[in-house]
Amino acid sequence: MIRKRMTAVLAAMGCAAGILPLGGCGAKTPDEEKLTIVTTVFATYDLAVQLAEKLEIPYEVELLLTPGGESHSYEPSPADVAAIQSCDLFIYIGGASEQWADSLLESIGRTNEETIPGKRNLRLMDCITPLEDAHDHAHDDEHAHDDDHAHDHEAEWLTYDEHIWTSPENAYLMMHEIALELYTVAPEAIGRLQGAETAVAVELEALIGEYAEAAAEAKGDTLIFADRFPFRYMTERYGWKYYAAFSGCSSDTDASAATLSFLISKVKEEGIDTVFYLENSSQKISDAVCAATGAKAVCLQSLNNVSKADFESGKHYQDFMRENLAAIKEALN
Repeated sequence: MIRKRMTAVLAAMGCAAGILPLGGCGAKTPDEEKLTIVTTVFATYDLAVQLAEKLEIPYEVELLLTPGGESHSYEPSPADVAAIQSCDLFIYIGGASEQWADSLLESIGRTNEETIPGKRNLRLMDCITPLEDAHDHAHDDEHAHDDDHAHDHEAEWLTYDEHIWTSPENAYLMMHEIALELYTVAPEAIGRLQGAETAVAVELEALIGEYAEAAAEAKGDTLIFADRFPFRYMTERYGWKYYAAFSGCSSDTDASAATLSFLISKVKEEGIDTVFYLENSSQKISDAVCAATGAKAVCLQSLNNVSKADFESGKHYQDFMRENLAAIKEALN
């Protein structure tokens, strides 16, 4: 399996923001004097960056995925394991795609219960109310769940949708939990961290308000995803109905004839003019649906990961979510 990994040393951003340099714009700070954070998906990476860049201390935030990489098939390399073992704060989601994380932390003796001085782990699935991952969306008008089947899974989080950050309210909770952990691992920056948390909270509160306003004013309430569906937390929060080719963590890329026929029928029956696909999608399914219905295909960012260009652009979680909202508003009005 191709290793998917990226180290994000934010030297240029640090200089621009008045943060002590990590390299490239001044003398390099020894690693032991630098706040180090490792994250598993882009959304948590960016929330950590937004907090850390305001602390005015040396820092490094590392994303374990290469831009454009597939998060659901990621496996840690030896270098990744070393980064996790040595960092001050390891942030992960803890869903079905990250079962490896709990096993790894236990195997290297790095658990919060063992209280390694100055080392913390944050599993964000513990910080929100999880929703079960729905299956066969395209064939289940009521989005019911097979509870008997769900409880057959051995792992605690296998039955839950792990894309918790797609709800702005959840992102707010996640940011707060990250800030609480930073209070522990960077006590010397507590005063600045309080200001950082307040500043990011204001931005997220504005985003929450924009989504709520859009939901209240929308003329329609149905979204079509000719792709995987990682937006369960968002649609549940705002009362939007959805139909999708696959569940959020599905490994499928080709839709059956029945699934394709169902999506085409829904688009025609409800007069829907927009069909969504995800970043890095082949767009085969959305192209087929659009060809049969005259609808247009529009990309929504799941924020598991982003492209190299988007990563290097400096765009934040809020920017991507506002772009998603603009597309959703157009689809519902």
